[in-house]
Amino acid sequence: MTLKSWAVNYIGRPVTVADLVDLATVELDDPYSLLTALYGWKADHMATTAKALAGAGSAVALATLVPLIQVDSTKSIGWGWLIAAWVAASVLIAIGIIAFSFARRLHAEFVAAQALLGELVEIRAFIRRYRAQDGRL
Repeated sequence: MTLKSWAVNYIGRPVTVADLVDLATVELDDPYSLLTALYGWKADHMATTAKALAGAGSAVALATLVPLIQVDSTKSIGWGWLIAAWVAASVLIAIGIIAFSFARRLHAEFVAAQALLGELVEIRAFIRRYRAQDGRL
């Protein structure tokens, strides 16, 4: 699975121009509220996932400190397990950071979609007339 296909599965299907055209031609008082709700959901989903991954990685990293600072040195975890836990924690934290970067990029997509929707709402009558003449836009 490529990074792009993983991102599409993680973020969800991106909003296309055809989706924005459909949203602009629907009889709504405020089509911007639907677009804002959609992107709000996406941003919340991505931020929650990123926080959960980074938090899980931090918890694993902190939990491995206990065997290192315990008083009874006869009972300890092996260094192999400790290193494996730190690698797993690092991977979880790195994936959380990558998820945060996806969430940051979502804002730029939202602003572009808002601008395009504004333009499409202005030509709503033309789009409806074009669709009525059996031209699918």
